[in-house]
Amino acid sequence: MAQKRKYNMRWSDIYSLGLLPAILMWGLSPFLDEKAILIASIILGGGWIVFSYFYIYLFKRCGIIGWITGWAMLLSGLIRSILYQTGMMQSPLILFEAPCIALLSYLFEKHDIRPHSCYEYKMRRGIMQEQYILGDFSQYEAHYIVRLVLTGALLSAGLSWGLFLYGIDIESRAGTYFYFYFPAGLGLAIILFESIRRLLIQHLIEKYEKKSKYHSTQSDKELDFMEFFFTEIRIMVIGDEKIFLTENNGDRNKFNYYAGVDLPIHHRTTYCTTLGEESQKARQIVRDELGIENPDLRHVCTTIAQKPWQQIGHYILFLPHDSLSKLNRYPGRWYTVNEIAHLFHSDKLHPLFKELYARLYTIVDTARTYHSNGKRRYAIRDYKPAFSLHRIDQMNIVFDDPIWLYVSRHNEDHLLYRIDTWIRKLFSQKDSSNNRDA
Repeated sequence: MAQKRKYNMRWSDIYSLGLLPAILMWGLSPFLDEKAILIASIILGGGWIVFSYFYIYLFKRCGIIGWITGWAMLLSGLIRSILYQTGMMQSPLILFEAPCIALLSYLFEKHDIRPHSCYEYKMRRGIMQEQYILGDFSQYEAHYIVRLVLTGALLSAGLSWGLFLYGIDIESRAGTYFYFYFPAGLGLAIILFESIRRLLIQHLIEKYEKKSKYHSTQSDKELDFMEFFFTEIRIMVIGDEKIFLTENNGDRNKFNYYAGVDLPIHHRTTYCTTLGEESQKARQIVRDELGIENPDLRHVCTTIAQKPWQQIGHYILFLPHDSLSKLNRYPGRWYTVNEIAHLFHSDKLHPLFKELYARLYTIVDTARTYHSNGKRRYAIRDYKPAFSLHRIDQMNIVFDDPIWLYVSRHNEDHLLYRIDTWIRKLFSQKDSSNNRDA
């Protein structure tokens, strides 16, 4: 039997490599004239923004630090160019780059402001709970490195501005060191630190996988084969504007160690299915569990767990009033939207159901407020209908179309909507939705 390929760290796992263009500029600036520095900063910054935007499609990563660095270089280059043209101020770029990096890092960390490709990554790969142990590591590491970059940017900004206001000239030895080589060295130190940290995390992951495999072999024989190949199918049941839920206490299996109020129907196959096979399997589960031959079953999304052969399919089953009693076989009850909202905010929902419900909420709320092109359905600005499950089965939308998640953040209520629309046209990002008006 072929040995399972281990998780090996790749260079695309090092988030802080997004600092490289800034490090390059800081290192070369002492040897370039003022005009060349400004032009290079603007061009490199703009190119790095575009690269980071499409980073998700190239290496399946978010590229948030590259996005932060690109915008910082572009903005600082433009600001410095204006000052250079007006002759108002002769100053090093680090005076503007470091505060920009700090500001964007803070907005990402505290206000969840990030490039759209990060949201597409979540749509394709799922939330961190859906990616299990690797997801837990990735979530923590991304925020840890961003906080580290934020700290370094604040340190560089404070030091450089202090020296500048003190009168240290850019061409002096101290100015060259602190304005250029110090931030470059600090950036390289962050990259080296993260690389070593990632190697240690890889070692922990390998130890965890060995321990999990031993545990599953000893305590649960049937999990031995499905350790690395499975599709989990989760079905949300909606009837009479309510959702049927039960208590999930979790277990020792690493694929189900979360607890909370959860869906009653969730099954795992011992093989990885295609989307067509997954849909057929979901319908078979409904027939076997509830005895419904032609269920009104809608696919919401399928996300990838640790590897491409580990995935989770989310579905919604709409039940008519006369079929609600079929759920009596499960130890749970029907919950209203208000009850679920209370459980949601009190953090009592199972993480996977919580994410599915949030996705459903966003899709329905967006489709009832906007057209698929981002235009409002109502003339009242900022008005949104109250969320409810009333007749959502009759909405003329496809629940697994990502256009609604895109429109939820890019619509005419946003200040930069026209710029977003222009950028989409520029990159020929056509409307992926097959929906008409809901």
